Amino acid sequence: MSRTAKALIGLTVLIVGIAGWLFIGMVMLETPTKGMQIPQYANPHKALLVIDIQEDSTGITAKDSSPFKNDSEKLIASVNQIIDEASKKNIAVLYVRQEFDGLRGKIISRVTSDGVDIKGQPGTEIDKRVSIVSNNIFPKNISDAFSNPEFEAYLTEHQVDEVYLVGIDAQYCVYSTAKGALNRGYKVNLITDAISMANKDKWDEQMKKYKQDGVHIITSGQF
Repeated sequence: MSRTAKALIGLTVLIVGIAGWLFIGMVMLETPTKGMQIPQYANPHKALLVIDIQEDSTGITAKDSSPFKNDSEKLIASVNQIIDEASKKNIAVLYVRQEFDGLRGKIISRVTSDGVDIKGQPGTEIDKRVSIVSNNIFPKNISDAFSNPEFEAYLTEHQVDEVYLVGIDAQYCVYSTAKGALNRGYKVNLITDAISMANKDKWDEQMKKYKQDGVHIITSGQF
């Protein structure tokens, strides 16, 4: 076999290997986590999860191509109203933000999301218009917030058995987090007027998936 042929084979193997490595990363990114079932608490609590409302998606570093930028004022106004209501009701408020980490994470971000939410960049910060009422801010490097052990530990330590979800994107990170919660036995509520989704044509289909999975679909007026 000639040197050229060997080089081509080696290059092909390398390309296939890199493609497989990235594909595995993509699958991991969207796969909800599993964990131990939560116990039946004598005095259970609730938590509001504010998911991925970050500068790169809705705020000052968001690109014009961001599907969330134009409607961000309406979304954040709804979210802030719910945060205020949660505070009045003594419901814990947790903030979750996406941080693509490592070489694979950065490549996936650039390929799929125009290079947003890369760890260490200012765009990963919570949108400054979002009301911050606690220090409970948890980064994640895949879609499901339960991938962060500290996030899960907080809910367990505070005996939370029911969560309310707001933020973006209803088809990806919000959905994966909902699935992660369901996998552990949490009661999950989706507040639809405080949720955004890039692929709006799929809204009805996505809501049907939530319902089929056992998520309660509510509005802010029912919170």
